[in-house]
Amino acid sequence: MRSCLLLLLPILSLQSGDLSPFIRPTKYHLHLDTDFDTWIYKGSVLIKFNVFKETSELKLHAREAVNISELSIEEDGYKYNHPLTYVKSQVESLFHIGNDTTPKVFYKCKPCTSKRWNTAKDLLVIQLGTKLHPGRYLIRSSFSGQVSSKLTGYYRTGYTMAHGGGYIKMAATHLSPDKARTVFPSFDEPQFRAVFSLTLVHPNSLVATSNMPISKEVVLEDGRKRTEFQDTPSMSTYLLAWVQHNFVFEEKMYAGVRMRHYARPAFRSVIPEKIEIVGKSVEFYNNFFKIPFPLPKLDTIGIPNYLVGGMENWGLITLTENAALSRPSQRFGSGEVSFRNLLTHEVSHMWFGNLVTMYWWDDLWLKEGMASYLSYPCADSLYDDVKMMDQFMISNWHKAMMVDNVITSHPVQMPIHVTSQITQIFDSITYKKGATVLAMLRDVMGENNFKSGMTDFLNTYKYSTSRYDDLLTSMTKFSHQGAELRLFMNSYILQKNYPLIKVEVLNDRKIRLVQSRYVRESGMVIKNDTSPFNYTWHVPITFKTDTMKYSTDKSIMMSKKEMVLTLPKPFEWIKLNSEGRHLYVTHYSDSYLQKIMEVVKESARDPPKEILDHRDRGHVICDIFNSAQVKLVPYSAAFEAAKYLKEEKHYLPWTLSYTYFKNIRSMIDESLADCYRKYIVHLLLPQYKEVMAAKTTLVEQLKFEIFTKFARYIKSERTSHVFDSESLSEQIAKYKAATPEQRAGLDLLVLTTDPDQVELIGNTVVRYPSTAVSIIVNFIARYSNNAPVAVWHVYRDNYKVYNDKYGLAQFEYARSLKNMIRHQREGKIISEIEEFFRTHTAGAGHLGVLNGLEEAKFVSKFKQDSEPELKRYLESQSFCRDL
Repeated sequence: MRSCLLLLLPILSLQSGDLSPFIRPTKYHLHLDTDFDTWIYKGSVLIKFNVFKETSELKLHAREAVNISELSIEEDGYKYNHPLTYVKSQVESLFHIGNDTTPKVFYKCKPCTSKRWNTAKDLLVIQLGTKLHPGRYLIRSSFSGQVSSKLTGYYRTGYTMAHGGGYIKMAATHLSPDKARTVFPSFDEPQFRAVFSLTLVHPNSLVATSNMPISKEVVLEDGRKRTEFQDTPSMSTYLLAWVQHNFVFEEKMYAGVRMRHYARPAFRSVIPEKIEIVGKSVEFYNNFFKIPFPLPKLDTIGIPNYLVGGMENWGLITLTENAALSRPSQRFGSGEVSFRNLLTHEVSHMWFGNLVTMYWWDDLWLKEGMASYLSYPCADSLYDDVKMMDQFMISNWHKAMMVDNVITSHPVQMPIHVTSQITQIFDSITYKKGATVLAMLRDVMGENNFKSGMTDFLNTYKYSTSRYDDLLTSMTKFSHQGAELRLFMNSYILQKNYPLIKVEVLNDRKIRLVQSRYVRESGMVIKNDTSPFNYTWHVPITFKTDTMKYSTDKSIMMSKKEMVLTLPKPFEWIKLNSEGRHLYVTHYSDSYLQKIMEVVKESARDPPKEILDHRDRGHVICDIFNSAQVKLVPYSAAFEAAKYLKEEKHYLPWTLSYTYFKNIRSMIDESLADCYRKYIVHLLLPQYKEVMAAKTTLVEQLKFEIFTKFARYIKSERTSHVFDSESLSEQIAKYKAATPEQRAGLDLLVLTTDPDQVELIGNTVVRYPSTAVSIIVNFIARYSNNAPVAVWHVYRDNYKVYNDKYGLAQFEYARSLKNMIRHQREGKIISEIEEFFRTHTAGAGHLGVLNGLEEAKFVSKFKQDSEPELKRYLESQSFCRDL
């Protein structure tokens, strides 16, 4: 046995995280008994594990709040009673050993008061008097804890029934990325996959749902219920999940898999749509990956007061309840698109993330980037009313460009040394840029080769873990580029930012391309701003001319700082980066830019000639505004080029342009706002009535939606508004007097720009908890634009509440901090914020703080360097004088 175990040592020598790779769990028997009145749970766990290298120390994860009353380490290989048999007497009877053999005990504590903790890493470190030699062992532990009031780990939730039906208590889990340790002792890192056998004891009025089907339900003598589940496949701790609820369900079989969607009893009518989408998504991925869905069932359920959009727990997808209960008639425009992507994204994880899991969190992008990309072709297969790859360009390519153009960005694969850093990378670089680079990989390889590489990868590492290099190994098997494919991927994955390609037309057959690093100018300097590739990329070059189109799967790889490209046919004009599919900015000379804009205008006219399609037209405008951000062209040139939108019928170029206009509006002085608004009117007016009247199809809704966003800037977004002080006082008093459940239904974020009122509202929602816990980050989003200093004061004065609640959360904390800081315009306040975060951790919001500071400094540079020229341009326009 030992010789077989030792064969694995070369694989296990890879070290990431806090735990030894030479000690690996194989199975957990987990039992949790929860009192829904006190929210205290008692638990026991038996962990089978293998040792591959002699050791006198054992480490596992357990948050100090997990009160361990007994723990032992023993030899495996003897008969023992099932450790999860429910016994009403003392906890130690759960660990009764059979009579056949008495195991050798290496460690035992009861009560466990002498444990050695590394609290910073949530490590329980056990020093053994006798060494563990390679072989099989057991950890037995009994423990207790409290069901959390936060939205991570094992947490309490619930909802108020309609018509005075009372409050229904529920409990659910969100163990991603590192919260299993907050519930039970575990090897809580993704590399430590194991089988889970779960038993839950809970009120009989509730149903328990978990990753696998129920194997047994027993009503106990005290009237409560014990629910036992079938064993899971081997999987990582963060994928374990359970929900205890009173929801109803319907079910249907797709591809031999039982599909269920759970919803509140009053919302049964929403269930069939969700089952159909999930079921057809499974059929799509079965065909895409050529690997059948590996579990017997797949459930979806919406959780009241949910932290994130969705979580891909294997066999049990948990969702925000708004999405889970929504109806098609309630979803409009981009909301409908987001709904489709949410479900198809989470289903794709059943293979990419669950069947194969990243070895360590630095490869988080492997699962999240791939799921973010694959959700679009999957949704395309389910619907035919909008081209989902147009939405991919908006939601992934464009957002990746916008967030990765700063010096405080980070590589897609970001080194993670301890688990406390994990939450920092649940961001748009990981999701959006990761997805965009994988879409580029598909274009470079071709669709069929890409699919073959994916199938090879999943088959090679199924029920195991992998690294980024493993993906490249599978992909290069099906690509003629070989080593060059690796260089291309590494240049985009292992260094931050992306290239700027300057185009010089030498003659009607030749162009010179020169690449450099694209970073928006802010004057900000950071330490260790280096790259292993010296900020040079392997760039897939595609193009369109008036005489030819070079398709995306026949790209020419630019591998050096400079190259001269000779085209097979002469041309009058050339446009790089066909359909804007690849991640780089193109800059043309002034004279050539005018020529391309003529082609853009001609393509957009009605009836359109489609010389350049809508993606190319939108991409040209993005290139021009991106060039303006680094002062290669004046902003006046970008505003002049964007006038073509008056004739643009497709929503995509409008949507791509909106981000730039929105950002500029937030930077310009109020003295320029009037001319700016008139410029927007000038763009909208030719199509405004038509667009605002037509809202039937999804495409019409998307254009209506973007026109509505533009129209907001016809009015000043900084109009002062003071809420009636007496009414506000009444609302605040009512809010304070309510229960946390009642506060979830009260909207205290009223329309006001008065700093004193904003501070009063902020301090109220922070200090008087609501079950809708996101209200405190919603407060930042609501008021940062019009009262940024007041929002900062609320955050500063309530820092501990914010950081305790969100410092280890995902997404929203970083976004909210960035939003709060980027709107600051007073140098004194910006300096105060910088000084504050030198001595206060921002946790998961660390990168949001850096990004926000860089954004604030970029605004300062813009106002100094670019705003005067833009002001002259706008004031020279006839619409500024006449309207």
